[in-house]
Amino acid sequence: MAKFERILNFFPGFYTATDQSKLLRKVIRMLAEPIENADTELFRIQRAHRLKVAEHANDIVHLAGVLNLTSFYFEDILNDKTIDYSQKLDLMRQRVQRIAEVHLEGLGTPSALMEVAAIFLNGKIVPENSGDPIIKPILEGTLSHKAMIEFTYLSEKSRERIYLHENPLHRIKVEPDKKWPMNSWVVINQNAESSSAKLVIQGIDDRTVLPGIFCSERQEGIVFNGIVPDGKTLVIDENRGATLDNISVDKWIIYFKGGIFNFNRSDASTFAIEHGGSNKLFDGGIEEISLDPFQKNTQVPQVPVGSSKWHFKVAEGVFDSCNFNFSVYATTHKPIGKFDEGHDFDNCVFDFPASGIAGMAWDEQLTCCFKLLLPNHIPQQKNPDSEDGLIPRNMDQDSWQSQDYVSRIGNILHRFKAAGIQAFVDKAKDAWILGESVLRNSTANEGEGVEFHSTILQYQKVDIFVPLDTIP
Repeated sequence: MAKFERILNFFPGFYTATDQSKLLRKVIRMLAEPIENADTELFRIQRAHRLKVAEHANDIVHLAGVLNLTSFYFEDILNDKTIDYSQKLDLMRQRVQRIAEVHLEGLGTPSALMEVAAIFLNGKIVPENSGDPIIKPILEGTLSHKAMIEFTYLSEKSRERIYLHENPLHRIKVEPDKKWPMNSWVVINQNAESSSAKLVIQGIDDRTVLPGIFCSERQEGIVFNGIVPDGKTLVIDENRGATLDNISVDKWIIYFKGGIFNFNRSDASTFAIEHGGSNKLFDGGIEEISLDPFQKNTQVPQVPVGSSKWHFKVAEGVFDSCNFNFSVYATTHKPIGKFDEGHDFDNCVFDFPASGIAGMAWDEQLTCCFKLLLPNHIPQQKNPDSEDGLIPRNMDQDSWQSQDYVSRIGNILHRFKAAGIQAFVDKAKDAWILGESVLRNSTANEGEGVEFHSTILQYQKVDIFVPLDTIP
């Protein structure tokens, strides 16, 4: 009931103030109108100061200012043309409430960072299975965590995973370069502990025979028991094994530790101990390789902490020795003479081709940082009126699902992480998950999920790496 009607009821009945034809009624209505307007404004002001009943998006943004949130933190919702205004207000209210809860529980923890990611994806972290914790380690005892996000605002309640890796890895490389027998190079490992080496050897003509790389400080190394053909690349990795142009050659890898000729320490009396390696030398015929059903990855040398020296070597021919076809001519280790350079010609030898191309790499942990992996695919609202069930995307620039949510959340995380901690944000690889994935397109005839190799498994740490050129 309007205020002027309540005022009219105070008049005695003989005034007949409620009569529509009475001038008294019109006068009282005109007098009550500014009071009613003021009362309405006061009511709206009161609602604007309460998060749960605020009627306008601007009011919610102003209330969120208490948490130092600006309109930037709600742009994805406000620009989304696929939801109505009331749903936008609900999502904004939930976002402010949940951010306040994160502040109360504490910022900077893995659970807080993953919760913030879920908030700005308009999702909710839920247990993956009944009885599970909402955030759990990928592997027990590791600093990698995963959580399941449920998009509760969607009718189908779609789910996607997010991951957080503390102290991610980055790969340090010694770029492959031409090497001659007994060439050496120095590497510096700044890790807190020794790291497994990844070795790369590429063949040059017919001179890359029984190539090996070893570390004189640790007295250990690795040898390929055969020939690396010209232009082919041998990669030796602890997790993926040894491959020659992506074909497994683990059975021809020999790992050794102990005394090394010309490098054995004077106080050491240990003999070299070899592990692995086929008795039959590999002659370079990749087409004739037959893979064993079960293969064990060969042990690889470790890169010690600090500075260490590494050497490259190939088999050298020796008079009256066997395996003549699996050796190259011995070459002197004196300086190489070059035309019109220097005058000490008698102490030089003529230039000769390289014996191979070699390089190496190892992984170092990045301290005081984390890597957050967001879903590769954000579920979309369904439209029952369209043929494919999806909302038309004529205005992709106005839809928050199509925005660059990776960069957006990367810019937001700085106010929720601990001071001095570096953050990297990326999308999780859209990979095939055994036991969970299905083909998104039944007519697909290539790509992940269709092409696979029974002896090659996905490297478990592939998502933990941070590219050296990544800008946090």
